[in-house]
Amino acid sequence: MVIHILTVVLDSPVSAARILPWRDFPIRTVHILLLLDVLASRGESWCRGFVAAAIARNARSGERTAINVVRCCLPLMLHFGIEPKDFEAYPRVWAWFYRSLVGARSHEVWNDESAAHFEYTGWSGVEFRIGNDGRAQLFPKMQKSLLELWDQDATAPETLLRCFELPNLLGALTYRFNAENWGVETAVRGYIERGTFSRESVIAHVHTALARGDSMPTQRVLLDVLKVLSLDPREMAASVPLWLSTVAAAPGFLSGFALQLLLKTPLDGRDLEDLSATVFGRPEKNLQKQLVRHLKSQAVTGNYDGAVVAACWQAAAGSSDLEIQAIATKTLGTPRTPTDPEAPAPAQLWATGVRQPAEKPFAPLRRDPRRALAEQIDYYGSRIQEEQNLELLLRALYRRPPELREEYRKKYPFLVSPPDNPRANGLLETSWGHWATPSPGFVLRMWASGEHNVAAHRSVMELLRCSMSEPLDYRDPFGATNPLGAVRILRFSELAVVTGTAAYSLATPSYANFRVSFERLIPALQWYEREGLAYGEADMFQALLRLGPTSGIDAEGLERLDVKPLDGSDDPERNAGRILRDWVAGGGFVAPQVDEPLTLPLQKERFPSIPQHLFEAELWNTAKRSSDGNAAEVPFWPELGAVWRLRPWVDSSWSEFEVSRLGMDAWVADDLGVHSHEWIVRALASAHEKTRDAIVQIVLVLAEAGQLSADHLAAAAPKCLKAGGLSLGRLVRNLALVAYEGYLDLVWPTLVALVVAIGEEQRLPAGSPEILASCTEFWDCIPVGHRTAENVPREFVAAVRALASLKSATKTFLEANRLLSAMGIQPAR
Repeated sequence: MVIHILTVVLDSPVSAARILPWRDFPIRTVHILLLLDVLASRGESWCRGFVAAAIARNARSGERTAINVVRCCLPLMLHFGIEPKDFEAYPRVWAWFYRSLVGARSHEVWNDESAAHFEYTGWSGVEFRIGNDGRAQLFPKMQKSLLELWDQDATAPETLLRCFELPNLLGALTYRFNAENWGVETAVRGYIERGTFSRESVIAHVHTALARGDSMPTQRVLLDVLKVLSLDPREMAASVPLWLSTVAAAPGFLSGFALQLLLKTPLDGRDLEDLSATVFGRPEKNLQKQLVRHLKSQAVTGNYDGAVVAACWQAAAGSSDLEIQAIATKTLGTPRTPTDPEAPAPAQLWATGVRQPAEKPFAPLRRDPRRALAEQIDYYGSRIQEEQNLELLLRALYRRPPELREEYRKKYPFLVSPPDNPRANGLLETSWGHWATPSPGFVLRMWASGEHNVAAHRSVMELLRCSMSEPLDYRDPFGATNPLGAVRILRFSELAVVTGTAAYSLATPSYANFRVSFERLIPALQWYEREGLAYGEADMFQALLRLGPTSGIDAEGLERLDVKPLDGSDDPERNAGRILRDWVAGGGFVAPQVDEPLTLPLQKERFPSIPQHLFEAELWNTAKRSSDGNAAEVPFWPELGAVWRLRPWVDSSWSEFEVSRLGMDAWVADDLGVHSHEWIVRALASAHEKTRDAIVQIVLVLAEAGQLSADHLAAAAPKCLKAGGLSLGRLVRNLALVAYEGYLDLVWPTLVALVVAIGEEQRLPAGSPEILASCTEFWDCIPVGHRTAENVPREFVAAVRALASLKSATKTFLEANRLLSAMGIQPAR
């Protein structure tokens, strides 16, 4: 604080305004009082220059800075009679200041004595003034309205009118929790009643603000001011074009009020036609109903010629609301949708999307010489990107000189080897908690430490074994790990041991769907044998799972490879070549049915480090543990990840990051089952927009790869609807996005199944009209040869007929009749 005072005493006004830390200003009342005393003592000429420099310098500053500028400058302006019109940026900082002041708490029990001892300015509504004696004094907010508060500020009336002239400043004056009498409109009304403002001047300023099309908060203030003004038809008639543009471009709350004013104003025929075209082109149903009532009234039929009225009803016939369309059609006495012989042909959406069922090869990354290795691989993207980074790491560090390890060790000194018993005291070393969520970047750090060896790997195994055998404990980094996640952790730990000596991981995918091929696995094992390297048990196990079914492959024809496990066992049953032959002879990995335990084609004792929980039926119910280690670990087991995310205790509100990461993993080597399609249906109907967008892209990838099943999707959607909690509107809109890409043949059976399902409901679910509207939209896109009993079953036609007879649901009734007309079936009467 002493530095601030010395700055004011010793520097010029411009320098002082530049040096003072306006954003990090003192918040204690006594400090501000002292600073104002010093400022006022510099005299009027110095203070004028200081105020001008401070406001100009902070013209575009944030709210916090603006508040501090006005807190110091306003007392000087009032004391020395400095006019605000000289400062272009003053309205902006002034608006932010009063927004904060109005939003602060006021003390009903404050008096001069209690206010004088108030310590902090930021907690409540406090201003400062300079008295007649030239000394600063506290000025608490004890007024009962915004007008009373502004009565203490001589700059307020002029500055308020300037806020109407500048973009988006009125919105800055509003506070979210404004109480009665604290809105801008009450102050405007008071100024008009006193004669401070003329009514004509305020109306002119409102017109100026309306013509700009400001942000929504400002337009809400304008609406409140308009309600106070209560414009009469004479005042409205002078600016009809402005009000027509307001109806067209303003938000619904303001355009609705403008429409009410216009309907009370005498309009000529062209203006009424323009108003009709504007209102019936907007989506708000209430606005359209208001205008329909007006068009039916005597005020229109008795004062306008038939051509004008017909033009207005013709605009109503183009409304998006079916009920208004029907009213307009009846009034005009013409068909609602006349056939246009020159209309374009329906879009070709049936089975025209890209189909590329062939597997895409795994694409290794190339080393970027412009980036550090740690920067290039330490990226948390999809799992396939993680595999690419892991493969790049192993190649980049293979047989590198010891000096490189030492260089990385200096960068990451916090990584240490685990103690002999990390859980001895019930605690874990902090750095070892990272193993719960391993990454290629963490493998690099452990390699740099030079201390992650086979003994350290055994410690990781022991940590996992202990944590998974105890009740779920989220305080334990390993406590929420599920069995597949444990396999992943062990694999990364093994690779941290062999980094620098092994250039390949056995489980690195051969294809982008995570499948491992024999053409890659066998050469990798041959290389291990030539180099005399030991294989990681989890790495080998992961590779075998990713091989998938092996029926039809001659196991005896496989080369007999001599590769021992990393733990140094000499048991011939643990030999990698022997394991591979026995695995293939047993048929390889076959995914079990839901809630059935996993069985292997050989004895599970040949993988002693793999958690035994992986082979229990309880695995299907471990979603309450971490989902890290999902379908990407086993590309031929997609139903497991889907079941985890459909269990009742799983939160269905996925983050964008999680969906994008899990979604790419959904592109797996095996066909997706019903549970996977249920997960897709629920994700497409998610309340989170970014989640829905990510899932649509995933569904398009699955459709392109030929893994999206029309039958499974059609079975999953009604099941999810009956289970409850499904937004039909969001689901149908996103299914339509998939259909627009040429996959209507995959989407149409789902729409049919949903129509049949809602027809069986006792109470129509929200979104029923949207399903029928989508069916109508896509009907013409179905080739005539595909309008068979399979694609258009009797149950579907019967459900549409039943919905078309429901007089109680107007929109559903109209949409169902429109669908029947499109299908060439006589609509219900």
